Amino acid sequence: MRIIVVDDNDNFRSDLKFFLEHKLHHKIIAEASSGEEFLKIAPGNNVDVILMDISMKELDGFNTVNKATIKFPYLKFIAITMYIEKVYLMKLIESGFKGCVFKSELFNKLESAIQTVCLGHVFFPDELDIS
Repeated sequence: MRIIVVDDNDNFRSDLKFFLEHKLHHKIIAEASSGEEFLKIAPGNNVDVILMDISMKELDGFNTVNKATIKFPYLKFIAITMYIEKVYLMKLIESGFKGCVFKSELFNKLESAIQTVCLGHVFFPDELDIS
């Protein structure tokens, strides 16, 4: 899979990139440290999925995805977050996210989330009942 990683924490982004490339054998085609930087990338059709932190300064993940899906409605975003409160679920869906993985479960569930979203389905943690 071709992936873009967007997170404002350089160390986390580096660790995630290493995990994706060396453990899951995906290709990181770009990375961004902010929502603004991501919007300048203009990924087009070259990406399978974007992993996006929702808590970033200035332009958070919610607003970034909302803006990006207006221009590129076919993009598939997965939220990477430490927030486990259910209140975020509706906001994730309304913003255009197709999935969500908690940072505490990242290394156990990320591959499933990527595969599921790339197949055109949604992937949200069991704790976030979307029914």
